Amino acid sequence: MKNCYLTWFSRIGFLGILINLGFVIPSFLMPGMLQSMMGLPFDASHEWMQNAGMLVAAVSLFYIPALVNPAKYPIYAWLVAISRLIAGVFWIYLVNTSAFPDAFKPMMWVDSSLGIILSTLLILGLGNERGAFFKALGTFLTAPFRWFASRWQQSLGFKITSSLSILILSFLGFETWNNLLRKHPDTVYQDDADQYKYGAIGLGMQARIPLYLFQALPNIFGDKLPDPEKGYASLGLIYEEGKDLPIGLAERHIGYKSVEPNCALCHTGSYVDENTNKRIPILGGPAHEFDLEKFQWFLYDCANDERFTADILMPEIEKIADLTASEKLYYRYAIIPFAKEALRQQGKDYAWQKSRPEQGRGRTDTFNPTKINVFKFPDDHTIGTVDLPQVWNQKPREGMWLHWDGNNDEIRERNYAAAMAVGATQTSVIPDNFKRVTDYLLTLQPPAFPGSVDAELAKTGQTIYEKNCASCHAFGAEKVGQVTPLEEILTDPHRLDSFTTMLVDKFHTFQKPPFDFEAYRKTYGYANTPLDGVWARAPYLHNGSVPTLWHLLQKPEDRPTQFYKGFNKYDYQKLGWISSGPDAESMGFLLKTSDPGNGNQGHTYGTELSEDEKRALLEYLKTI
Repeated sequence: MKNCYLTWFSRIGFLGILINLGFVIPSFLMPGMLQSMMGLPFDASHEWMQNAGMLVAAVSLFYIPALVNPAKYPIYAWLVAISRLIAGVFWIYLVNTSAFPDAFKPMMWVDSSLGIILSTLLILGLGNERGAFFKALGTFLTAPFRWFASRWQQSLGFKITSSLSILILSFLGFETWNNLLRKHPDTVYQDDADQYKYGAIGLGMQARIPLYLFQALPNIFGDKLPDPEKGYASLGLIYEEGKDLPIGLAERHIGYKSVEPNCALCHTGSYVDENTNKRIPILGGPAHEFDLEKFQWFLYDCANDERFTADILMPEIEKIADLTASEKLYYRYAIIPFAKEALRQQGKDYAWQKSRPEQGRGRTDTFNPTKINVFKFPDDHTIGTVDLPQVWNQKPREGMWLHWDGNNDEIRERNYAAAMAVGATQTSVIPDNFKRVTDYLLTLQPPAFPGSVDAELAKTGQTIYEKNCASCHAFGAEKVGQVTPLEEILTDPHRLDSFTTMLVDKFHTFQKPPFDFEAYRKTYGYANTPLDGVWARAPYLHNGSVPTLWHLLQKPEDRPTQFYKGFNKYDYQKLGWISSGPDAESMGFLLKTSDPGNGNQGHTYGTELSEDEKRALLEYLKTI
């Protein structure tokens, strides 16, 4: 007579294996996302997570013989139940001692419950029966293959040997590795500029998007873009002729082809040449046209749309790529579901953005992603919105206090912290590629002013500059690269308030190279930056709240209270991007200085100059 208790023991045990797989698969393929879902901090080791997944997979495999026939393998059946109880005790210990107890509560409840249920069923089902230990040991290694072989034999109608079972399993394992995990060499470009624009710096899997999915999304979800016909370009991404991807996205091939951001995404601008009407990229300049926040939420909103299904996406993907039968299966049943879950999770992680004023084109919140998404700090509701800065000509900046508030004087640390905020980890980053980009930016020069310059007027302006501006903004000057206190500069305080002493302390706990941070500090003002290439760095102030240099020389009450930001045609008289009119309005973001974090007050230096002096000063600023 069939023992119903042991039957239910098997069923519950196999259910436990399925639950295990829910941990095993993401621990291998997307450890960073899994850590985020569990509420663990960014600096939890990805290797630990993958190793834990490997152990859970191994344990699950060894469960199978006891679950197939617990009466035949009673000792192993008891080990299944006891291992769950031991795991439950371990999770209880972590819940009570870890700094992140919520991360371990789901495992505590699952393993404890399964351990109790399985033990109860064994007590009721086995009674006084005892298995033969050595017999169990002798048959254990072949049991899984014999079990699979017997099931396939029943379903296919012919005998399948253990060898054939191993062969089939090996083939499936190879295909999974080849389509999901196999790492192909990253493209290394001969030209440093191309490496900067299109080379990978090494982000974690959760920061990469499947290439063909990325290319298909605008075709299906164009209604979520500012201009469906322009696709990603309508978000300010810059495409060069003959390139499938915009500047700032690197193609990688790890299992499947994917794209990930690099430094150029946020640090490449462009202008329209007034003579040729061609769009000229400005490498190392602020990405003043790029709407990073809208780009993020386009992807997140797509993932939450009911159209984000394999049935709808696959036909569009197959128009783009010639996939093999195997690739189609993995795209349908693994890559698309994984990408959907990753993007939906990122949308939850970045929900805090919805409680702040819209960032708009050319801007980002610098440190709240690090605080909330990387370090898992509670949301303090601060607003850290700033203009994306230039990154050219870094060599003479070595030793200066960097970032808008002068919180770090180590270029290497500044660069790695920026990469970490967008998804790089200690294990994913590619140090050689990262160093190459860093070295390229050390000597990359800002572009020359593209318009005409009145040499005589500029000479007059130089004298005015040296008297009124050079002490804070000229290389080699006493105050350049130093911090001016907020009570003196009087600019918007929100960005300054968002960078906290708690964040400094957390940065300094990172001691695993290359993410070993020691130079961070909390300041109470904004840094005096050198003005090289200042013509191309509009709009001005740390939050981009003043459209042109001409407006910056006006008293705060005379500066525009709103203007359109993100247009790439230049105002050669006022020195800044055209910020009003139909064209600017059609593609720009309306910045309102009344919104929190957008204040255009302060920095009144030069406002008392005469109109002629201001014109002369602007003429000189074209030349530096």
